[in-house]
Amino acid sequence: MTQLKEIYLAYLDCLNRQAWSELADYVDPEVEHNSRPLRLAGYRHMLIADYAAIPDLQFEPELILCEPPRLAARLKFDCSPKAAFMGLAVNGRRVTFHEHVFYDFRDAKIARVWSVIDKAEIEKQLP
Repeated sequence: MTQLKEIYLAYLDCLNRQAWSELADYVDPEVEHNSRPLRLAGYRHMLIADYAAIPDLQFEPELILCEPPRLAARLKFDCSPKAAFMGLAVNGRRVTFHEHVFYDFRDAKIARVWSVIDKAEIEKQLP
C-alpha cells in the first residue's frame, strides 16, 4: 500500500513540475480518463491544456486512500484560471476548489482515472 501511495505522490510531483517526459513512468500507455480511451499521448495533451488554461495549477493532495490496485484522492486547487473554467466566468480570479479522483493501477502505473471537480464550490466564490 505504501508503495502505491509513494508512486502517486511522485506522479503528482511530476505534474506539478510539468515534467511531461517523465509522465510515462507513472501512466499506462493505454490510460483511460472518465471512460474515454485517451492513451498516453491524449492524457499528456489534456494535462498540457490544463496548464495552458491555468498557469499556476498545482495538484495538492488533501486525502489519499489506498487499497491496491486502487487509490482515491481528494485534491485541493488554489489557482487562477485565465478565462472561463467549467463554463464559469472565472477570468483570472483566484478560486479554491477540490477534485475527487479515483485511479486503477496496472503494473504500478495509472491505467484508469475517474475524476469529478466540485463545480459548486467554484460557483460560491463568483459574484
